[in-house]
Amino acid sequence: MPTESSGLDLAYDASSAPFFEGAAQGRLVLQRCGACETWMWPVKYRCVHCFAADVEWRPASGRATLYSLSVVHQQYPGFPHPYVIATVETDEGVRFNTTLVGDDVENMAIGSALMAEFDADEQPFTLPRFRRIP
Repeated sequence: MPTESSGLDLAYDASSAPFFEGAAQGRLVLQRCGACETWMWPVKYRCVHCFAADVEWRPASGRATLYSLSVVHQQYPGFPHPYVIATVETDEGVRFNTTLVGDDVENMAIGSALMAEFDADEQPFTLPRFRRIP
């Protein structure tokens, strides 16, 4: 999301690498329990539902619903002004914070249908952003 380099040396760790590597390839990848089929984020070593250790990374649909959003008017160096922080819930039932892209995102209705998209040129690494499905 920053519009310019912040000078920070940011990196992800091995446990979250499948998420970031999937995003770099234009795919939303999340953890899923092989025992009870619960989807998870953030990274877990055991299922949050049944506590099984059978956790694997799987491609997700990329579809989501807007759960909440906040328009940030405070100016921060390197960030657009204003910008929107959103919580989305994927069709798999996972909620996470992200940003929205497209027109008039500040006024997007809660419950809007969304689709993940990825900018391979984003630095220091690609993250999923979500756009309203018309």
